[in-house]
Amino acid sequence: MKSEITQNSPVGLTPYYVPVTAQANEFVPELCKVPYDYLFRDDPVSMAECALLAQEYTGLDLLVANLDIYNFEAESAGAKMLFYKDHIPDVDRSNLLIKEKADLEKIKFRGLDSGRYRYLIAHQNAYTEYCGKPAFPFICAPFSLASNLYGIDNLLVSIMTEPVFAHELLRRVVEDLLIPAIRALCASLNWSGKITLADAYASAPMISPEIAEEYVERYTELLNRELAIPGVKASSGGYWGVAELKGEDINRFLDFKIRVGGSLSVTDPDLSSAGPRFFREYATEKNVDLKFGISSQFLQSANVPDIVERVREYILVGKDGPTPLALSINSICPLTPLENLHAAIEAVRTYGAPCAIYNKEFVMTEKRSFEEFLKEKIENNISGYRFKWLETSLYKSLFL
Repeated sequence: MKSEITQNSPVGLTPYYVPVTAQANEFVPELCKVPYDYLFRDDPVSMAECALLAQEYTGLDLLVANLDIYNFEAESAGAKMLFYKDHIPDVDRSNLLIKEKADLEKIKFRGLDSGRYRYLIAHQNAYTEYCGKPAFPFICAPFSLASNLYGIDNLLVSIMTEPVFAHELLRRVVEDLLIPAIRALCASLNWSGKITLADAYASAPMISPEIAEEYVERYTELLNRELAIPGVKASSGGYWGVAELKGEDINRFLDFKIRVGGSLSVTDPDLSSAGPRFFREYATEKNVDLKFGISSQFLQSANVPDIVERVREYILVGKDGPTPLALSINSICPLTPLENLHAAIEAVRTYGAPCAIYNKEFVMTEKRSFEEFLKEKIENNISGYRFKWLETSLYKSLFL
């Protein structure tokens, strides 16, 4: 990517701190060397502990997703789940819950004792107890939930050939499953403010801007309209694929993202393809907050100097405007070298600091190993962690 800033460029003078977040579904069990099925199914308190330990060790401001956030609602409706020791769980796509029109009757909220809702509640309560802050509320969005129940390919075919059925499927997902589930979770967990709807299935080129408006935005609006909980609003995100679009479809899809998400969030490869300046100017024109996301593949495979340069580019261009910028790591892949992750976060701290400029020197500080960090946390357990997960961890021989 060609640099859009120079040493004399008057960028980076915005007097605010740029936060850095990450999706870490795989990173948490990999860092703590714990079987995935144990953390994702068996022990929600240990999952909360491991997520907070990972966040503290890396210095991330927030791990925005450490659970399999696309699966809870589908599982609660009766979708079969597959759990694994070496990767995150998923819906059994060989045996989808919805196979024909008669199966629409299966789409209903079955209470907080269904699926892993009790796991979710225990996880969020433990997270709050340990750190004093509410956990980040995520729900599977209507379009992605319909895709999990019926299959994304089946849903797209129905949109083209049986639109009445596709609309009925999405309506039932919203009215019969999502709204009562969100109401119950809000009452149990005291959720308030913003609830994020995860919706990566609704991305180009899988869908067009026309489908986004009629089958995605329409049902996000329906959810908010009928949810009617004072102080609670759902916004959706996770969309990508702008680089796959051309002409007026680019702006049309970006405007859709802003309407349903309330801000402009752009990740690689869209970001590296069009360049950060284009999206900075678009967010400025629309007067919305901006979030840039770094490719997980790039973070895993690139060398440290290239990682630092990309972060510097994104940060300094991204904060060269009147609305706030945040930086996100799309996902931390299992084989990502910790040195690369540390470099990315430290680069955000360097160039995302108030009034940082292009030629500010980047100095990579020495980081202690996770084993050393963990030993200190066990010896000085001010958070009150149980460390029960160590019994299943490869670290067991070191600490037990």
